[in-house]
Amino acid sequence: MLSNMLNMRNVVVIRRISETSDGMGGLSTTTALTTISKCNIWQPGSSTNQISDKLTKISSHVMAMLPGEYTFTDADREVIYAGNTYKITGRDDDVANRGELVIVGLERLT
Repeated sequence: MLSNMLNMRNVVVIRRISETSDGMGGLSTTTALTTISKCNIWQPGSSTNQISDKLTKISSHVMAMLPGEYTFTDADREVIYAGNTYKITGRDDDVANRGELVIVGLERLT
């Protein structure tokens, strides 16, 4: 039932930017895009009690997904959905440590 609530009309794309040293003092940058179809993005309100206050202080939006849908790293920078770009503002959080829903904080850029 929860997975039905996470279907979106447009897919979500996560942009991962990795930087590696080229051995001569420079950096080589690679970008990887990953498409996720089972998630949802919303703007939390004051009555959203499933989201921690710490997360809502640094986030204008949140992305919810099923656990195991994607493994986040520090190289994950942005989320793109329906022409809007969001900066990932925090780590993924397993809501209530129950393994049912993962929330990630986002800040809308465009």
